[in-house]
Amino acid sequence: MTEEDPNSNILSYREFLVPRGEQPKRLDIYLSKNCLGFTRSRVQRLLEEKLVTINDIYPASSHKVRGGDRIRVLIPPPRSQTAQPENIRLEILYEDEDLIVISKPPGLVVHPAPGHSSGTLVNGLLFHFQSQGDEQKKGEPEEDEEAERPLRAGLVHRLDQDTSGVMVVGKTESVVLDLMNQFKDRSVSKKYLALVKGILPKKRGEINAPIGRSTHDRKKFTVRQDGKPSVTRYRVLETYHENYSLLEVTLLTGRTHQIRVHFRYLGFPLLGDAVYGSKGTENKNFPRQMLHAWKLSFQHPSSNSKMEFEAPLPPDFVSALERLTPSLPSAPRI
Repeated sequence: MTEEDPNSNILSYREFLVPRGEQPKRLDIYLSKNCLGFTRSRVQRLLEEKLVTINDIYPASSHKVRGGDRIRVLIPPPRSQTAQPENIRLEILYEDEDLIVISKPPGLVVHPAPGHSSGTLVNGLLFHFQSQGDEQKKGEPEEDEEAERPLRAGLVHRLDQDTSGVMVVGKTESVVLDLMNQFKDRSVSKKYLALVKGILPKKRGEINAPIGRSTHDRKKFTVRQDGKPSVTRYRVLETYHENYSLLEVTLLTGRTHQIRVHFRYLGFPLLGDAVYGSKGTENKNFPRQMLHAWKLSFQHPSSNSKMEFEAPLPPDFVSALERLTPSLPSAPRI
């Protein structure tokens, strides 16, 4: 563990692609000056602890970075930012010694940040892991060093505060890295339910439009030519007399706010979305953006078996659908 983080359980993840034409440079110097802004000694500790990979290989500090290299870093938070365990109810869909799958309710922030230093999913996970550790230590000798070792976990993907649904969290660094690679390789299947304004002209479609940060508002994202490749597929599940559509949405890439940005771009914004949605009064009828991470499937890092999970719709989403009138009354509900 690093000196800055003797008790941390949650790791954050950063990825960097070295620009083409970059002159060869020592990895520790490159990360310190060009990417992380950490001291060189702190970067070297990350490398020693095998929290850095370059092209999926654990490098030495002296490794020379070249254009096209892909660098991935797991970063324990500094002591001052270490989240504290809090007894927050978690809806656990599955758990074993390697990972935990939960259904996040709407309104729950995933990770502590300015303005949300507590009451987050991370705080609840730390309490849950701590409780498990306390149970495991019962009856064990006090000098058992393995029992005293704090559990660590890593978020490999996130959901916006007002997006509900299924998430997977790794419990060990090796599991976190494995899951991260699956997300990056696009071998993870992610399906969402979205309620949008308007009736789409096609029952199925694909949105292939690059996404980048807005030049007008740095907190927002938009479709722009120089953005990152972003692909979203959708299927219309149901339409409503109120001029709304319920969609099954599949992400082929994982950009920030991707679904919300893509459907605004198409002219069918998510209902209840205060940032990207319609400015009309109809949004007052929806408590938050109507987006739910419905299904998630991936390969278990240890057993290599395929794991599939489905998060049930939360009560606010169910209530919103029940207030609507289907265009085809016989159509099946979710």
